[in-house]
Amino acid sequence: MKCLVTGGNVRVLGKAAHSLSRIGDELYLEPLEDGLSLRTVNTSRSAFACFLFAPLFFQHYQAARPPQRQPPRCKVLMKSFLAVFRSLAALEKTVERCCITLSPESNRLVVQLHCKHGVTKTYNLSFQECESLQAIFDPAECPHLLRAQARVLVEAVSPFSPALSEVTLGVSRGRRVVFRSYLEDDTGSPEFRRVRQPFPQHPL
Repeated sequence: MKCLVTGGNVRVLGKAAHSLSRIGDELYLEPLEDGLSLRTVNTSRSAFACFLFAPLFFQHYQAARPPQRQPPRCKVLMKSFLAVFRSLAALEKTVERCCITLSPESNRLVVQLHCKHGVTKTYNLSFQECESLQAIFDPAECPHLLRAQARVLVEAVSPFSPALSEVTLGVSRGRRVVFRSYLEDDTGSPEFRRVRQPFPQHPL
């Protein structure tokens, strides 16, 4: 597998990696004919996320090379992959293109950042071959649907401390979505904190 990302799309790829790192500790890469899939799952396997970058996203995209019958699939440590795209601001200012190569023969995922003034940064990441990561669920068994703009959801959770381990989402009788969390003060007694964020009141 070999792909080349240029311009502002390098930052988009980095933002996707940062988003996935909030969910899982491992990144699953699967080159497909219809694009490069980046996936992750949390440790309890209760949350799954996937980004699929179509071939048009890349300046060059090759899922597999002959005589490979199928593209290789692998997983890498999220922390290792995230180190490549550590600073999103620096990516936009200094990186002109990013080349990603997956070679089963060398057991390495090679990421090269071609920067301004002829500087090239090369990252050789170890990987493990794996099966395709798929979320298995039946949408028919999910009677409720919540859909909102990302900006609205960000505003809803922004009052909570980033140190919180979890935030509970619920729906009140008036069909208002409610975010809740429990905090402990210095005395050890639980403090109840609730944020109410109204959403368009369509039936859920």
